[in-house]
Amino acid sequence: MKKPTGLHPWRWVKGLFQPQPVRLPLLFWPLFLFSLGLLLWYRGIPCTLPGETRFIVITATPGPPPVPSPTPTPVGSGGTVVFAMRHNGNSDLYLLPQDEGQLLRLTYNPAEDRDPAWSPDGRWLAFASNRTHNWDLYLMDMHSGTVLRLTRDPTFEAGPAWSPDSQWLAYESYAEGELNIHIINVDGEQTYQLTHDPAPDFSPAWSPDGRHIAFTSLREGNRDIHLISLDGGTLVNLTNTPEQNEDNASWSHDGTHLAYSSGSPGNEEIHILPFDQQALASGDQQALTSGALRPLLFGIGGEPAWSPDDEALTYIFRRGTSSYLVAASTRGWALTQEGYSTTDWMESPSWTAHTIPAELSQQLEARMTQEDPPLYTELLMEASAHAKKDLIGLPDINGGDGREKLSDAVNDSFNALRRKVLEETGWDFLSILGDSTRPMQHTPRPGQGRISWHVCGRAVDINQGFLRDGRIELVREDIGGVTYWRVYIKAKVQDGTLGEPLRAIPWDLTARSKGGLAAAQGGELKSEAPAGYYVDFTTLAADYGWERRNALSNWRASWFDIEWWHFQKTEGLSWYDCMLEVYTPEEIEESYGTLPWWSKRPEWEVEAYPW
Repeated sequence: MKKPTGLHPWRWVKGLFQPQPVRLPLLFWPLFLFSLGLLLWYRGIPCTLPGETRFIVITATPGPPPVPSPTPTPVGSGGTVVFAMRHNGNSDLYLLPQDEGQLLRLTYNPAEDRDPAWSPDGRWLAFASNRTHNWDLYLMDMHSGTVLRLTRDPTFEAGPAWSPDSQWLAYESYAEGELNIHIINVDGEQTYQLTHDPAPDFSPAWSPDGRHIAFTSLREGNRDIHLISLDGGTLVNLTNTPEQNEDNASWSHDGTHLAYSSGSPGNEEIHILPFDQQALASGDQQALTSGALRPLLFGIGGEPAWSPDDEALTYIFRRGTSSYLVAASTRGWALTQEGYSTTDWMESPSWTAHTIPAELSQQLEARMTQEDPPLYTELLMEASAHAKKDLIGLPDINGGDGREKLSDAVNDSFNALRRKVLEETGWDFLSILGDSTRPMQHTPRPGQGRISWHVCGRAVDINQGFLRDGRIELVREDIGGVTYWRVYIKAKVQDGTLGEPLRAIPWDLTARSKGGLAAAQGGELKSEAPAGYYVDFTTLAADYGWERRNALSNWRASWFDIEWWHFQKTEGLSWYDCMLEVYTPEEIEESYGTLPWWSKRPEWEVEAYPW
């Protein structure tokens, strides 16, 4: 990367703090006075208050509010970014016009809308939705806002990607127990199946030359980026990394580079793979896989999408429970800007050079004041928020009323989550629990202590029997050196009306009984992704504020430390604050004595510690 050249006044300023005398150049004082004036001007700008959502136009350097203009910005080239965001328990599409930087919500359907993709000509926005109780492809005319349903198959279709001429779409389709890549023309009259493999193929990306499609596949037992030629079907594994998982391929508009993400959400890196254009055009498999062209590490984040001029990538960066839409220059140095940040889950950005019509923009802006009804209302037995919380019996759990209890602060959210899971999966998954509230003097599990969120009524354990009988699958996710588990529930009805296919290979905890490497690793990946439709319980639980617990440090050796079954609702509290909702300080001290320091820190700060 080329270093910036030119004057470096900070070197002269540094000289002020050196013990030896320094002769200042004549340009120092004008630059110093200019910097001082700029600092005084900046202090007069209002600051963003804590908790406010920030909307920042993606530009190379901070500056005054942008003015609508067709002139390209230093990072990217203006236009409009679209992405999916999960808010209030539902995924919808949102726009971020780069000339104004004001977030606009595009869809308001109570069903899920996701996987947005701009057509190259800017007229259409393709996306996936389950508006008709199964996943289909839809097209939105961005001139009028009209939505057209493209596919009408009762099975699963999603992940659309446009051909360069805006006449075809590649997409993922699940049929006869297999997830493969298909293509369809925009009038829906012609469809072709492109891949035929028992392992899932998904996330297609159509090359700018129109003759190749990159996609993600689990053929080798992990996610790799593959490339298939439309002139003969030659297939190449581009990444071929058995120990890594790659996904979300995205072509530069000139076809010379392919960006993709590597890792699991929350722990991803973006790589850029340069292409030998002659080898790509000729379909020379040996040249494409010879290793002469190596992927370059671009940065931390996932789901990259190129700017219209290929001068930048926009992508999703995750930190804790927050998502950031970021744009970074592919040419310069340190040119990175945040476009939008939220505690909601953002995904699948797509960037077009086109702007949306002024009339549509005005209509969307007027609707932004519309608020969705809450997913639930937490009703408290006591009117005062500072009153002690009772432990409330849960209805019809483990074969009766009141057999399991939760704090009055969280029981309504749990009951609402239970109803939602029944609606999404077809069976009452939370009617049987492994555990809920525990007394202060409970006997802890081997190797664990009595400091538990169960004691203050803010934690539940899922029935582990559901794993043994095959009704759930676990996907291992390592984030920041800590292991988490994503829980998938197999839908009761397997006709495409509930859930969607798995795109990850689950972890087999029972393999630890084999001994050897599987025992040392705490299990192993299953041989393949199981067929069928599944619902992401971990995401549903998060919608209602219930967080998964990370595995403890000894999970590979101790079953009790795996903790895949444990979900808790902390709402930013420390464990001690949670206890004070139910017990007096005297009762807590009598039972626990002197508490460790971390018990009085917010749970999100200490969740990685092995207790």
